[in-house]
Amino acid sequence: MRYRLLTIAAVSLSLLAACGNPLVVGPLVAAPSTTPPERPTREAPPPQQMASAAERARLHTDLGSGYYERGQMDVAIGELNTAVKLDPNYAPAYNIFGLIYAVLGEDSKAEQNFERALQLAPNNPDIHHNWGWYLCQHKREREALAQFEAAISDPLYRTPEIALVNAGRCAQAIGDNAAAEGYFRRALSGQPNNVLASYGLAQLAYKQGRYDESRALMRRVIQTNNAPPEALRLGMCVERKLGDRQSEASYISQLRNRYPDAPETRAIAEACE
Repeated sequence: MRYRLLTIAAVSLSLLAACGNPLVVGPLVAAPSTTPPERPTREAPPPQQMASAAERARLHTDLGSGYYERGQMDVAIGELNTAVKLDPNYAPAYNIFGLIYAVLGEDSKAEQNFERALQLAPNNPDIHHNWGWYLCQHKREREALAQFEAAISDPLYRTPEIALVNAGRCAQAIGDNAAAEGYFRRALSGQPNNVLASYGLAQLAYKQGRYDESRALMRRVIQTNNAPPEALRLGMCVERKLGDRQSEASYISQLRNRYPDAPETRAIAEACE
């Protein structure tokens, strides 16, 4: 699965985990969602003779980021190689290198590039977030949480809710539900319509038997147009626990109609844990 840049993570993070089960953190790039390099624009770059090496490195990093987003990893690597030749100390290029090599499963290269990026820009919250997500994906959750905290603590970080949600998912993965709830609530405090934070809290409430609270949180989630099967199953399980057969049937209908081949749909008849 592709490692998404931070802005993308905010809108495309998969809502993972079946009802009541510990959350398995998904790619982000959780998402996503932050100040990742922009996609290539159609604006003509400044003439080579007028642009500084740093500016040209930025432009090639932007191009590499765009190719990364489209899954053209070989072209992205070419652009980033050009960027670091122009400016060997341009930290954002190493950040994108880290994401790309993570996608390619070349973990040693991914780690080397994330570490190089942080060496060059130790206070960059985007790099802290991406590195934290990578660590969480590789079962180094406690280290990951420290990186998320570093991103969140930056008062200039434009989307701390993304790091908060991903920290919550990472805490949930190791069973630290109190910390997870704290992260999700902080995300909702800054962004009341954050669907991922609502879903995380709904999962926690369900697991702790607070079904009415979970139902209220799930209503926010289901209002979105593209609630994934994981969320629909959680809603189904909440209504099953509360004995509301009509609402349960509504979730079942949505699962069958929208996701006929999903594992959650095939498991409709199974007991909710």
